[in-house]
Amino acid sequence: MFREIVKNYEKNSIIVSILMIILSLFLIFMPFDSAVTVIWLFGIFTIVDGIIRMISYFKTSIDTRLASFEFAEGIIKILSGILIFITADYLVLFIPIIIGVWIIINSIAKMQIALNIRNSEGSNWILIFVLSIITLLIGIYIVLNPLPGFVAVTISILGVFFAIYEIINLVESIYMLYKLKD
Repeated sequence: MFREIVKNYEKNSIIVSILMIILSLFLIFMPFDSAVTVIWLFGIFTIVDGIIRMISYFKTSIDTRLASFEFAEGIIKILSGILIFITADYLVLFIPIIIGVWIIINSIAKMQIALNIRNSEGSNWILIFVLSIITLLIGIYIVLNPLPGFVAVTISILGVFFAIYEIINLVESIYMLYKLKD
């Protein structure tokens, strides 16, 4: 069972890594435009989620509505999505911090996997652990040094760091799947 959980996690991790490598290439070669586009997409998803919640509110029974906050959540999400569109140029400043936090969280998850397999015969858990420490340090560096005055430069550098992180993550995941196959 544990083996299947790790396999599924690593397969999903490979897919996410490939998508994030593509995103990082856009961040490297078209930093500001890419960042604003990502923010607009997030705004669209927020508005769509708000609309879905409002529709869901009206589709539920009256008894369920008494304890539901979906209507209010829907309005708040729609307004938040509109605010995201209006302030997209300013929100670009927060992208490095958000991606840095993403890297930190995923690095800690990889550390946990390394520690979980350390007693497995033939596992090279130390390699996974060391790589996760390296990516953790990259994430911390990004969060502590987002260079807000140089957004385009920051996002390009962030794209490079993000690409490095995702390539390491991809290698770790492929390695884990290879080891689990044995």
